[in-house]
Amino acid sequence: MTSELVLGHPVVLELLLSDAALQQGKLTAKFNEMATLINAATTNWTAEQADVFRLTDRLTIFRSVQYRGKTLTRSFMAQKERTFYWTFDEFLAWDPPRRRPTAYFHDAWHVHQYLMQGEAPDNDKVLIDREQDAMIQQLEVARVLGCDQGMIDWLTAYANDRDRIKQRLRSGMGVAGGKLQEHFLILE
Repeated sequence: MTSELVLGHPVVLELLLSDAALQQGKLTAKFNEMATLINAATTNWTAEQADVFRLTDRLTIFRSVQYRGKTLTRSFMAQKERTFYWTFDEFLAWDPPRRRPTAYFHDAWHVHQYLMQGEAPDNDKVLIDREQDAMIQQLEVARVLGCDQGMIDWLTAYANDRDRIKQRLRSGMGVAGGKLQEHFLILE
């Protein structure tokens, strides 16, 4: 395991991969690159954004993981543990590099929501509101980082499309037949 400082906060990188030794160099370099981009924008973050970036203690890269009795194959944030479980393929797919910290921030924002508002209730409107809020916050981070216009346009369209957000949430946590609420229950 390795760690990086994200705005002065240590974040451990954990690889739950059968080929971790083979992938370690590439993943560590991308983790370092992400932390460097976040840290380089230190003076551009609001106090709230900086605090949110510090809400993640561990970044776990995986392909499939057992979590609370379920085999999960989709990225998620374990809010109480402050561990961002990020799938191997998705972690690598967030390129160019300035895009990756936005996804990292999005899931840290869910920890912020949990700390400020408590557990998400079994209410579609509230669940969609929380995801939409996280998308809007992610968009602001993308702007600070100077992400490409394609990323800005994609986040804007996504944040404004409640049906699309609902579909994403209904996909569950990589578990067939997932309920909307299940997306947030795993985040406790």
